[in-house]
Amino acid sequence: MELFEDTPSYKLVRADAPYTSKEAAESVSSGKMLSLVYAEVVNAGTLGITTKEIRGKYPFYPYSSITARPATLQQQGKIYYEGDKRDGCRVMRATK
Repeated sequence: MELFEDTPSYKLVRADAPYTSKEAAESVSSGKMLSLVYAEVVNAGTLGITTKEIRGKYPFYPYSSITARPATLQQQGKIYYEGDKRDGCRVMRATK
């Protein structure tokens, strides 16, 4: 499984956010979640996977912990979308 670095906590909150939001951002392991989502996309192969399907495998993680990661992975060129949907969600695939 590819490991990703954590996003600096100051990038996860607004500058004027309350202290509790900043504290929460410091406790988040964004690299761990990027690695988890990416591993699921890779494991799905050519069939691909949706965020809804990943969330079904990890119901104990907050919704946004999973759904926020594909944008970063797409920007990094790790995943792509062909335009197909499953159960109302876009299907992600790993780049080769």
